[in-house]
Amino acid sequence: MSGPLAGAVLDHVGTEEDDVDARVAFLVDVLGFRVLRWGTHVVTGQRIVMLADPAGTKLELMEVAERTGELDHVGYRVADVDAAHAALLAAGCTQVRAPFEIAAAHARSSLVREAAGHQLQLITYAPGSPDLPGT
Repeated sequence: MSGPLAGAVLDHVGTEEDDVDARVAFLVDVLGFRVLRWGTHVVTGQRIVMLADPAGTKLELMEVAERTGELDHVGYRVADVDAAHAALLAAGCTQVRAPFEIAAAHARSSLVREAAGHQLQLITYAPGSPDLPGT
């Protein structure tokens, strides 16, 4: 594979939720997910929660007042957020948010929008991150 995200792997999918607590209860109690961490959305100040299913696939729920019904973003784990961010901008993506730190996740991240309108999150985790599989 070649291109700006060569070597990247799908990390998680992020959805909007108007009742985060009910959604978490369903995912945990019915589907067997586990909560990896709770946090605060860096832009809205509302709650977020990262969960993993029994196989380790992650889902991020972001609390909103009203759901739009659309997928919010797809997260890709990359080796170097800053380099991948720059490469995607050079490839025609637009910047949504420049690289920034997510303290609760022990991670560095950024957001871009591709030409088709989809939002991509780039993320790199520090060792010991609660969001890494198996931690």
